[in-house]
Amino acid sequence: MTYVASPSYHREDANRASNLRQCLETARLHLDETSQAPETGKIETLVTSAIEAGWDENEVREALSASDKQNVTRPKQEPPVPTMGVVPSSSF
Repeated sequence: MTYVASPSYHREDANRASNLRQCLETARLHLDETSQAPETGKIETLVTSAIEAGWDENEVREALSASDKQNVTRPKQEPPVPTMGVVPSSSF
């Protein structure tokens, strides 16, 4: 399970939607770094975590759907480059 922050605003507050997007974006970045699950699995993990944090399922799915419609591309994570035993060329 990944962590999604709880809502900071009441349901009727206009800032709630942007608060949710921020919470989901942060959780998504962490999930992308730590999970090899397929896209659908990551989305379901985000939805489940957000509901447990106190968000309404409909608003979570709507926020995720809106970000997909905006063609938000997530950067691909490059594999880590091993550095143990690597000596800088300046030290020769």
